[in-house]
Amino acid sequence: MKMPKSVIAGLGVLVLGASALVHAAPPDPRGEGPGRDGPPGPHEQRGPQDDRRGGPPRDFGPVRQIIHDNHDQFARGAPPPPDVRLERGRPLPPGYYGERLGPRELERLPRYDGYEWRRSGPDVVLIAVGTGIVYEILANVLN
Repeated sequence: MKMPKSVIAGLGVLVLGASALVHAAPPDPRGEGPGRDGPPGPHEQRGPQDDRRGGPPRDFGPVRQIIHDNHDQFARGAPPPPDVRLERGRPLPPGYYGERLGPRELERLPRYDGYEWRRSGPDVVLIAVGTGIVYEILANVLN
């Protein structure tokens, strides 16, 4: 069935108008639920210093304290190869990914959307998943 161009154009205008209304909807007056400052939604979990709206914090002192307080729950990783040097703000070296933390360790650390905790020898590293860029290195926290 062939539709006239005017019907197709009219449907396009209707879809665009409806999407503009959805994006212009007022915020939830209750100020609660997922993605807001209220209590977490039913499928949302928050850890210490977990700010899902803005990504990881700048101060990782509380995370260092969590690792220190639960030191017996964290295992040291294998040392990286001698030619591997991790740098904050730079991607992981080619072919090196560090070691993923286990579930027991991850349940103690805050989660940030788009980031993943790894270990590299005595260090715990926070990496941007999509790019492999090192966001933070918690040096020697596993010693």
